[in-house]
Amino acid sequence: MVKAIVLFNSKGGNTKKVAMKIAEGLETESRSNKELPDLTEYDLVVVGSWVIMGRISFAGARYLRKLKRKGIDGKKVALFFTSGGPDEDHPFSKDKENPKKIKEVMFEKMENIIAKNKQVTIIPERFYCKGAIRMMGEVKDNIGHPTEEELEQARLFGEQLKTQLEV
Repeated sequence: MVKAIVLFNSKGGNTKKVAMKIAEGLETESRSNKELPDLTEYDLVVVGSWVIMGRISFAGARYLRKLKRKGIDGKKVALFFTSGGPDEDHPFSKDKENPKKIKEVMFEKMENIIAKNKQVTIIPERFYCKGAIRMMGEVKDNIGHPTEEELEQARLFGEQLKTQLEV
């Protein structure tokens, strides 16, 4: 049986809700970036963060880099994030004719941070979910996200991971 953990960085609580649902589906625990455990005892590490203005939050990027010191080398890693508009074109996409979506760029950035020295296996299964758009601390859009349906999808993502990785 695979031993897994879900780690997250959350500011307004949306990413935390999603992480908790993924953990529920995996039948495991979730922990915030402020309480990262030693990862040597885990086989699968599911990591998530929130996105602001087409970029991983500063605290999210910092905690992803910190995972190296927590024993993530040699682990399988699944990625997830919340964003106000994951399906929108990335605002800094270089190819204006065929711009990348925010979700594509964010998963690439997360993977580049975590797998910098190719010491982890990033599995292809990924999850993203809408979160609230905040400006200057106020919610501006997407009130009510993640919805109950989106949270159920997060739980099912956890179940999918568990089923796929159990041997």
